[in-house]
Amino acid sequence: MGRLLVFEGIDGSGKSTQIEMLSNFLKSQKQKVFVTREPGGTEFGEKCRELFLGEKLDGLTEACLAFASRNEHILQKIKPALRLGYWVLCDRFSDSTIAYQGYGRGVEINFLREMATNIEKQLSEIRIIYVHTSLERCLERIKKRSGVKNKFDNSSKIFYEKVIYGYSNIVKERGGTIIQVDGNDEIKKVFSKILQSVPELEQFKTNHNHLGDI
Repeated sequence: MGRLLVFEGIDGSGKSTQIEMLSNFLKSQKQKVFVTREPGGTEFGEKCRELFLGEKLDGLTEACLAFASRNEHILQKIKPALRLGYWVLCDRFSDSTIAYQGYGRGVEINFLREMATNIEKQLSEIRIIYVHTSLERCLERIKKRSGVKNKFDNSSKIFYEKVIYGYSNIVKERGGTIIQVDGNDEIKKVFSKILQSVPELEQFKTNHNHLGDI
């Protein structure tokens, strides 16, 4: 049976970079890796993503799109990959919906928690890695991004402050299933912290010589 590692954090936190680094590292250890994202991951999910990021929608509509995409993602991609023994590295999951649509957009938190709980029942175990990076640094990174920005990239500082507050509450509620790492450090140091902190990666802790190749 494989392992599901979910990476969370606000836009610009550096979580996607850490996913790429962990994917490369695990492959260097001869592990099978499946990298995916939310919303998305399936043909249906990518259609939801296009609407989710491109259209001006009510927060509840966004949440419903995210959960619909997530359910199909689990059924079509995540569970089959886990059964085949893959490390599944997912960029965002239920906590993003609670933080962004709940705390950020004002959708009823308990409703979102209930939806998340019911959908996550399909999975035996989830490990969440929350990359906590200062808002100033995240906004600076977003500003420097090239290409077309999505609607969340243009969100206000107040919105992101609400989302960060949401994540801080989620960390307390999740307890041992979520690990918070400081994303303000140099990229390789952040990755080293992840490798040292995540129990599922304990078997690779001594292989630090591979970090120089990533």
